Amino acid sequence: MRWMTNLLLITVLSGCSFSDRGMAKLQVVEDLKLGTSIEDVKQQWFLYSTKPLQVDQAVSSESAIVYRGISRDPGVTGFYLFFNSKKKNLEQVEWRYHSSMTEAKEKELLDYWAKKLWEPSYHQRWDGKVYVWSDRKARLELYLADGICHLIHRLN
Repeated sequence: MRWMTNLLLITVLSGCSFSDRGMAKLQVVEDLKLGTSIEDVKQQWFLYSTKPLQVDQAVSSESAIVYRGISRDPGVTGFYLFFNSKKKNLEQVEWRYHSSMTEAKEKELLDYWAKKLWEPSYHQRWDGKVYVWSDRKARLELYLADGICHLIHRLN
């Protein structure tokens, strides 16, 4: 009987580490959240982009339809919306910042998201570093390398 109690306790405690902190519902850009249908995003493109969204054939694949917009943030060179090609829902949003702004954006974005969410985990990669805020449904990544600064919000 005691082993059943211990098993139940382990199950409950391990479940606590897989919490949903609401990352999928996080709106990095106001009124834009992961899981939104492609039709809804197309109808409200003006909320996220200064020009109409266009399909980016170079980035699209069999599994993803990728639209490119012009972000309202002048520091952003590329703003991409990745939709699942079968389900037609938003699975990833990516912002690529000017290479000259990498250092400034690193500090600004780290400070902003750490205050809004929590302290991120840090991962060193051979080509750069990645700060990650994550739960079981989605993740927000800040990828930094020499002259590269990308903020990526994606469903798991």
